Amino acid sequence: MNKITISLVCALFSTILPSFAQVSESTPYENKTYFITGVGGSYVNVIDEGISPLLYKGVGGGAVLGHYRETGKSIAQSTARFDFNNPISSISGAEMYTYRVEGVYQHYFKLPAQEDRKLKIHPGAALLGRWVLRDHLNFTNNSQHIETRFSLAPSVLLQLPFSLFSRKFETGIFSQIPIITYASRPIFASTKFSASLNKDEASFFDYLKGGQVTSFGNYFRWSAQSYLLFHLKNNNAIRFDYFWMYEDYNSINPITTGEHSIMLSTFFKL
Repeated sequence: MNKITISLVCALFSTILPSFAQVSESTPYENKTYFITGVGGSYVNVIDEGISPLLYKGVGGGAVLGHYRETGKSIAQSTARFDFNNPISSISGAEMYTYRVEGVYQHYFKLPAQEDRKLKIHPGAALLGRWVLRDHLNFTNNSQHIETRFSLAPSVLLQLPFSLFSRKFETGIFSQIPIITYASRPIFASTKFSASLNKDEASFFDYLKGGQVTSFGNYFRWSAQSYLLFHLKNNNAIRFDYFWMYEDYNSINPITTGEHSIMLSTFFKL
């Protein structure tokens, strides 16, 4: 009887141990870290009533630097972007220059039990910061307007890897809507930076002060960024992005902006 019991126990262990060995020998997720560089073009629509009640439209260009890291549990992307645009009024023919510096940090969490799904959904959050200068070229006074934004937004990332002609691709979309924003916007435009703050000499941080915390009702922004990522054989990648954004801020001088832009970026693996 003891021999039969020992034989059954040995048989049971012989079937269980390989499964444990298979789990322990499974390949861990390989973390991915990239340095991002990119250039692109954009088309903007602006109604800035601090300068003019007319609609201005124009094209421009931009450059981006960033960092991307993906682990088995999360995806994080941070980018710094500089844009220059030249919007023109179709009614008056007047034009302005727009300079913008924008920083975005996005963090997404990978949900469990999505390994076997083709389309992966990653919820997360984004921090957005922006500084904008608009300079109206046809005004001798009240020609410059400066604004800043700092926003916290829930965000979502849809991710779809696929293969084509034995090459690895990935397509997806980032999207976020801010729920709370600190917005700094001068009451009036000016010819010189310091005049908008009623100061003879103004520091850069003076333009961050005097803002207000706002949310839905006074401030609304919705942005979406779709992309197509192509993996290269040297472990680097190339990504093509299309970005769309609508923003409306109901302040003392309301402003409404819309943007379409494309960006071609290289991902260098670190």
